[in-house]
Amino acid sequence: MEKGLAAQVAALVAVIGFVCFAGGYVVAGGITRQVEQYTYGEKMTCNVKIENLGIDRQVNFYKGMTPFDALLRITSMKTAYYEGMGSIVTEIGGVAQSWGYRVNGLTPPVGMMDYQLQDGDNLELYKLEW
Repeated sequence: MEKGLAAQVAALVAVIGFVCFAGGYVVAGGITRQVEQYTYGEKMTCNVKIENLGIDRQVNFYKGMTPFDALLRITSMKTAYYEGMGSIVTEIGGVAQSWGYRVNGLTPPVGMMDYQLQDGDNLELYKLEW
């Protein structure tokens, strides 16, 4: 009889533990809050313009993200790695071409993967002419 009582108490403790955990998870914000924990930081926006493709959109991103991250939020892209230059965007939205970028009208001295966007930046992508 004591074994049956012990099993019932163990089951009751497990149920109460699960209910407390689930309730705490929901009260704490659930999956939305869990995802926010693993982002870089505060939410920001930038304007992304790709004139050749007719794209002109505002993008939401997190502090620490790069032009690559902003671009991936609006279209597909492909890259190629070149020794000494790093990764170069070779296709955007199905248009095969080497692409450069400007932030607030200036070309940064680093590649797209190394530049960190700031809130309110204007990102412009353009076809490179070799």
